[in-house]
Amino acid sequence: MVLAIPQARRIIDTLCILADTMTTKSTLINLVRGHVLMTSRMSYFIVVVLLLLASALRIIDLSHLPQGFSDDEIINIRLADNVRQGDIYVFFPGEDGGREGLYHVLAAFVTSFVGEGTIGFRILSVWLGVLSVAIIYTLGRHLFNPKIGVLAAGLLSVNMSAILLSRTVSSDASVLFLVSATMLALARSLPVYRRTRVVTSNVVSFAALGALLGIGFYLHPSSLFIVLGAMVYISYLVFVRNVLFRQRRSYTGFAILLMLIISMPYVISSINLPQYSAGQRILSHYSDGLVRSIVDGFISVIHTGDANPLHNLPGRPLTDIFSGLFMIAGFFVCILRRHQPRFMLLLLMFFLTLPAAFIVENSPNFARMSVIFPQLSIFFGMGFYSLIRSRVFVDVVFRRLAVAGVLALLSLNLIWTWQDFFVDWRDNEIVMPLVNGELGQIAHYLDVSANETPVVLCNPAWDSSQSETALIEIDKTRLMMNRSNLVYSEVNCAHSLLLTNGGERQRIVFFNEETRENVHPYLQEWLAAGQAVAGDVPRGSILELETTELLAQRAGELTTTAPVSYAPEVSEPEPIAPPIRFGGNLTFLGYEPNVQREYAPGDSVEVITYWRAEGELLPDLTLLTHVLSSPVTPIGIRDVLYVNPVLMRDRDVFIQVTQVQLPAEALPGELQVSVGAYRQADLKRLPVLDGDEERGDRIFLYSIQVLALPPPDEQSGG
Repeated sequence: MVLAIPQARRIIDTLCILADTMTTKSTLINLVRGHVLMTSRMSYFIVVVLLLLASALRIIDLSHLPQGFSDDEIINIRLADNVRQGDIYVFFPGEDGGREGLYHVLAAFVTSFVGEGTIGFRILSVWLGVLSVAIIYTLGRHLFNPKIGVLAAGLLSVNMSAILLSRTVSSDASVLFLVSATMLALARSLPVYRRTRVVTSNVVSFAALGALLGIGFYLHPSSLFIVLGAMVYISYLVFVRNVLFRQRRSYTGFAILLMLIISMPYVISSINLPQYSAGQRILSHYSDGLVRSIVDGFISVIHTGDANPLHNLPGRPLTDIFSGLFMIAGFFVCILRRHQPRFMLLLLMFFLTLPAAFIVENSPNFARMSVIFPQLSIFFGMGFYSLIRSRVFVDVVFRRLAVAGVLALLSLNLIWTWQDFFVDWRDNEIVMPLVNGELGQIAHYLDVSANETPVVLCNPAWDSSQSETALIEIDKTRLMMNRSNLVYSEVNCAHSLLLTNGGERQRIVFFNEETRENVHPYLQEWLAAGQAVAGDVPRGSILELETTELLAQRAGELTTTAPVSYAPEVSEPEPIAPPIRFGGNLTFLGYEPNVQREYAPGDSVEVITYWRAEGELLPDLTLLTHVLSSPVTPIGIRDVLYVNPVLMRDRDVFIQVTQVQLPAEALPGELQVSVGAYRQADLKRLPVLDGDEERGDRIFLYSIQVLALPPPDEQSGG
């Protein structure tokens, strides 16, 4: 990044004088004639256009293309959250092996400033992708000439796999930057030309080289091969070419020492935890089919492609056939001129990083092949440049054809990428489940419409009596949202229904079809009054519901059809009409009287109750539902609250269906059903209030009958 700053300054200067450069009569005439020489100023202008194009292709629809995060990305996001909480490791252990931690540290740092969501978590990869294009241009220009730099940057700008990688929350997105920056640092630090120039060594370049080599260990396993390539190239210059001056030798030693110092914690961790080290993970993919994976990898560049939808549109090669032929031509140019250090740099970094690209699981894998993207891009530029330098292109007509050809090739790749990525890949049915696309659609819908009406999120795992142990749909959806101020309520919709603000218009979100189908039949009758929202969301996943009149009518019926009584120890058992206030801003509105009243031993007793919040509820509030054989002897207990009390507001009403299991040895007879509430912190029950007077800590609803089991011979059908 430090090495690209001088080039960035020149690019900015170019923009300032662009009008003067491009409007002169001679320049325009030469461009039309097709035989203009590409000056440094012109190359800066072109690469600025390419950078703008690369940025646009990587940012357009960034919030919902892809619609969501893959499971692997979600793991990386959770690791970034762990970093924010202070858990920083060289390796983050996991079932799939270790993960280097630096990318997650950078992601945590970036999201602390730009926010989270699909934009916040992806923006780091976008920046690395765009910066890689600039570095590729600088590298091609420094090693060869501006034309090769522009051609390499142009190919990388519109490459679909590079674009998709720049939208992925993964350390794979850093490999392209790492290898191109390392090659540039080598080229800027060491003599890469046949004629060695006696110049003062730049300590910044050597420091950048050592820092990149050392930091790379903490980014990705491919860094092992990148470092190997750098060390082999330095050895080549010292022992084969013998072109390093004494001063540069000392600076090279400084860069290597800096790399060793930075990488020492990584080496120690690899010794202590070999099962998570990069070497162990790479070797674990080695198999008898290694030769086959290498062959498949090369073929995928211009023919078969990567079949994994997370890396590519299945069936699409890495690049088009014409670009692939130019890459092959550029590769052979390097072979023919291998005696020159600048060509040898490209060859060594290509050959020594090939194992990182091909020793992978399920090869070809375009995400891991990003370690050779810079080399392939420069091969392309060299191949095309070698073509236009042939004798036939001395003629002005053929020069015009060459200029038109490269523009056509860039345009065709742009159109091809646009169609395959922004249309076909977006709508691919295989991609949607891999990136949790349906949850991503819900997250995007909530991003743009959540403030219009109250939102109730159905979380079947929410239960005040147990803690969450795994990441579920609601958590994944919130990770994909780009707003941090979402106001919502949370409820287990299978056993409870929350009616916000007295039943006014609200939206209920079901994150999967199973959650919608598991809703209790009694609550389904209430949901039948709602309508599914229209929008780009899974069918039936978001329901719009307004029950103000229905709830008011139902509450009026409960005052006459569902009488209750205070506990017998504080009052004579006489019927009392709800509502009844409890402490802690909780009011009991009534119960459903038309329920089953006869049960056999071992059955589950269903109790349906209505409650209302009169303000802020206790954060550890829990409802109790008891079935008693006497006023003080419960034989069935169920203490649970299916609504998150922390997220409830004044006038919110919830209906709860509680199932109480009867013991299998329950004796026939009449049992009483009572309800109450308490706080989990001290198990202290909330008082039942009659005005300002306390009337115990529970109320009695109705009685049920336990039936006698038939004789054994009748049970067996005898």
